[in-house]
Amino acid sequence: MKNIGNVEKVSVKKVSVILPCLNEEKGIGICIKKIKQVFNENLIDGEIIVVDNGSSDKTFEIAKSFNVKVVYEPRKGYGRAYLTGFKEAHGDVVIMGDGDNSYDFYEIPRFLNELENFNIDFVIGNRKVIMKNASPFLHRSIGRPFFSFLLKLLFNIKISDSHCGFGAIKKEPLNKLNLKSDGMEFASEILIKAKKQNLKIKEIPIVYYKRIGKSKLRTFRDGTRHLKLILKEKFN
Repeated sequence: MKNIGNVEKVSVKKVSVILPCLNEEKGIGICIKKIKQVFNENLIDGEIIVVDNGSSDKTFEIAKSFNVKVVYEPRKGYGRAYLTGFKEAHGDVVIMGDGDNSYDFYEIPRFLNELENFNIDFVIGNRKVIMKNASPFLHRSIGRPFFSFLLKLLFNIKISDSHCGFGAIKKEPLNKLNLKSDGMEFASEILIKAKKQNLKIKEIPIVYYKRIGKSKLRTFRDGTRHLKLILKEKFN
């Protein structure tokens, strides 16, 4: 494993990693192995919570075989899966990531270091390096910069990659955000409400890899849901 960060300085008591999954049988086992390796090699007291969002493949069975907590959430939606996972988390810090191996979970110690050593409440990844074929042009060059600009303009959220799915947040402030979004717009909601609660937010550069399996994103539908959520939070 890559030796990243000064993990020996981190005093987080317990870490919860939540993986929302919908038909991720090809990637979920790889992700769990990486996270467990991070826990073991860095002496982290951690738990892994897989939220099966109604998979029709073997995601549930594969996750169960690794002896991690698996929660079944039949109500579809990225945000819905996270809301269910948050209720099951017992850590002082919650790590959010996908079960498709697009994010490098060996980077978890870097996120923990930022939270602990720099008094940050919410750390989000910034996909500075995007590997070939990892993200469609429309998402990478239009959607991501547009929504990041909009959040900066309307809420003064100075984040360059607002839709990155890899992040870490302290559980205590997370519990105060009153998150409600069921779909992909959850990514915008958590940032907006974190800003409204005056949480200290920081992004760190990461690499984004080509996902294993089929993407669940629906460009125009999910983009519209993000826009509606942003305007609602600003003007209601």
